[in-house]
Amino acid sequence: MCTYRRLYQSLAVILTMLVAGPSWAMPDFESFFSRHSAPMWMVDVETGIIERANSSAKAFYGFEQLEGMHLNQINLLNAAQIDSEIRRAAAAKASHLYFRHRLADGSVKVMGTYTDSFQVNGREVLISSLYDTSDFEASAERQYMRRVEEQVDLQTAELQASRQRTFWMAVIGTAVQIGVIVILMALLMRLRRTRTENQRLIRELSFRNRELERLSQVMAHHFQEPSRRLVSFAQELSQQLSDQRAQQISPQPQTTVTLDTQSTQTAVDFIDSQARQLRALVNDIQRYLSLEMTLKPEIIDVEALIENVCAEPALSPLRLSDALEIVAPLPAVKADERQLRMIFHVLLHNAWLYRRSDKPLRVRISALPLGNNARFRIEDNGSGISPEYRTQVLEMFTRLVPHNERYPGTGMGLALVVKALRNLDSKIVMEDGIDGGIAVLFDLPLAR
Repeated sequence: MCTYRRLYQSLAVILTMLVAGPSWAMPDFESFFSRHSAPMWMVDVETGIIERANSSAKAFYGFEQLEGMHLNQINLLNAAQIDSEIRRAAAAKASHLYFRHRLADGSVKVMGTYTDSFQVNGREVLISSLYDTSDFEASAERQYMRRVEEQVDLQTAELQASRQRTFWMAVIGTAVQIGVIVILMALLMRLRRTRTENQRLIRELSFRNRELERLSQVMAHHFQEPSRRLVSFAQELSQQLSDQRAQQISPQPQTTVTLDTQSTQTAVDFIDSQARQLRALVNDIQRYLSLEMTLKPEIIDVEALIENVCAEPALSPLRLSDALEIVAPLPAVKADERQLRMIFHVLLHNAWLYRRSDKPLRVRISALPLGNNARFRIEDNGSGISPEYRTQVLEMFTRLVPHNERYPGTGMGLALVVKALRNLDSKIVMEDGIDGGIAVLFDLPLAR
């Protein structure tokens, strides 16, 4: 402890000499600095370079040229720590410190330093008086360890702060990336939806064009043919009536002309038949166009709906024949009830109409869940449809058999089903049914 006091008193003397004035301070300081038995040096605060060192410091450290060396060539702290210690000493926050110094021979000494800041020739310098702590190693070591712990704590705090900054930068960067990805995904989904909608509109436009073309053909043929025949037979009846009136006003009363009962009845029957056919065509076109109306989706019990459909007069023979098999349970769906009733009516009526005469009719209805939809299958053992005609038969006013009493209709049934299913984003698929019959498959959205 006496050595501590002596060194501190020496540094105080240096302070007094420097403050006393330039007239006498420099010679006395030079003498004191150069001849003092304790190692001393002067360090530039800005550069950390040893500007001056006395003979005791040179002898102790053993370097040939101590002046001009940087402190980091002697002090074992890193450059940032040395700079921090210089700043602390210059701000008078630390005057008595312990450091590990490396001597010229490679040995390491724990050195105590008394340091203070001075202004010399307008520059700020640190003058340090140094001493070897070997004579009181335990106390010095404790002081040094405390300083080391302070440095470790400082470095740990800086490291934690750096990690915290890195963490938050990573969080912010990740959040920005996620935000960009979300925006890009939203744009991509929007583009996909737009593309899907465009494709749907193109398909719809193509369908409408085919529909208009087909309607034009119907107007040119299916409507004109019944109308032509109606006009022809009406003219024939008119001619017969005209001949009869002419005979009634003739001066030859003995001659009487009467209408041909058989030909008249044939004409009347034919007019009635063609008028009914023409009315059926008009009604089916009205039904077809009415499918454009706004849908009213609702949850529908399909089994109950089929029971109601089979109770209609046109399908009562199917119900009475006990030919219908429902593979229960059929799932509830969400659809427009009017259109769904029409779909099942057409398909079941076709199954009954095109049954085979050589064996009892069998009709089976089943459904299989498929994602958000249910795939319905209506199959029969009737006359079936050849694969090459399964696409053609779905068009408007297409018939594979001539119109007669056995097979009435306009050829619009399956076309109505196709359009109704298009309103539900579904379509008809035809496969082989039971024993050579036909199976009709289509999807309906499940009730949620």
